[in-house]
Amino acid sequence: MSTMPCAILAVDEVESGRCGQIYIVHANDAYKNVMGKDRYYDSMVYSELVPANQNFEDFCYRCAFLKKKIHTYVETPLLKCWTDLTFIPLQDTESEGRRKYCAFFFEFTKTADPELMAEVSIDTAATVIKSCIMLRGSDDFQSSIDAVIADIQKQTDSFSSCIFLLDKKNRSYSVLCEKFRNDEARVADYADQLTYEIVASWERTTWNSDGVIVKNEDDMRFLEQKNPAWVATLRKAEVKSLILFPLMQGKEPIGFLFITNFNTEQVVQIKELIELMSFFLASEIANNQMMVQLERLSNTDLLTGVKSRNAMNHRVDLFVSGECGVPAPFGVLFADLNGLKAMNDNNGHSAGDTLLKNCAMLLCDVFKDDEVYRAGGDEFVIIAPSCKETEFNRKVEELRKRSGYDCPVCLAVGSCWCGNGEDLRLAMHLADEAMYKDKFAFYQAHGGREACNARRCAAACQGIAAAD
Repeated sequence: MSTMPCAILAVDEVESGRCGQIYIVHANDAYKNVMGKDRYYDSMVYSELVPANQNFEDFCYRCAFLKKKIHTYVETPLLKCWTDLTFIPLQDTESEGRRKYCAFFFEFTKTADPELMAEVSIDTAATVIKSCIMLRGSDDFQSSIDAVIADIQKQTDSFSSCIFLLDKKNRSYSVLCEKFRNDEARVADYADQLTYEIVASWERTTWNSDGVIVKNEDDMRFLEQKNPAWVATLRKAEVKSLILFPLMQGKEPIGFLFITNFNTEQVVQIKELIELMSFFLASEIANNQMMVQLERLSNTDLLTGVKSRNAMNHRVDLFVSGECGVPAPFGVLFADLNGLKAMNDNNGHSAGDTLLKNCAMLLCDVFKDDEVYRAGGDEFVIIAPSCKETEFNRKVEELRKRSGYDCPVCLAVGSCWCGNGEDLRLAMHLADEAMYKDKFAFYQAHGGREACNARRCAAACQGIAAAD
């Protein structure tokens, strides 16, 4: 078994409760080899070897002065690994005064080691397991994550505990969940201070550490050197202590766990809890985002942006099963785009795609608050729930006027209104039949299918060119 890197650290106290400088008094060969023999010398300041880290300094102080043995296992983004850290207090001598000593051991692992992650206190393990069960065992992710953040707020005795999601592509952020000690408070109350630029700056602030923990004014001043704009907003919001841990998906943060004004007397236990909780929360949130994205792709027509045939079939299934009806009275409309095949044949599929997009835009404009589906090819279906007959008929007539023969988008339309919530499938069948009658009449009035398609293609091309 190889020897673990180990160093004896001297920790100075500049005043009661405040950590001063930390020196590496002596180290074994394994430590020197890892850190670089050419850089190491006895009694050097630790920050000459690695960037200064407030969490590390806090552990050293608590171990050396409060005589607490500390073990933690954390992700180390700067080194792209996980680090198993152990701090052991050393016996005092009468002459030490404001300098005390501890031994420091560490070991790197390439990826998260489940056994090391499991070496936590019973209370921490119970809280994390409870949260995992809530998230995995529920069909309602939002209610589960709300319960988890409420539990974190309780365990940390904080003023607020929140999870922020970061969207760098759209330069925005959202609040996934929040819990305040005062239930009347909300993140929205601080919207003028929590700009996108501030939230995005958290990635840079936590870049070379597993997270940020501010326990007192000294820590706040240290943070102020790294991110003065953020600290200015914290002071304005009367934040005295905080915890900020990134929620990582691979090498990118998908969000942050943010806690303010927590119980600093329990900082070691809370740090252990938040480190482990952040790891599992990141995994669960990433998984939920993927499922939401897959569901969106499954239920959205990617060309037009309206609901897909799969979404329409699911809607009908919910109606048939009685799980989710369509609020009565409701209307159903079938619309078939005239001239799409001719457009594709004569001008290419790109022009045909543009025609389909324009058709979807028209339908969404007329039926603004209703359900618009692309049933496939050139056919669209609309379900208008809670719609009075006069209002439904008004929309149908507006659509007919805007999609006639001389319009850039020409549609065959059929509709059915149900006053008492009749069978949705029957209403769709009747609307479909009415649409085909309308299409047949349209072709008869305009010289047959082929001739009409050719003229419609030319008219649609003119409309598309005008729109471009």
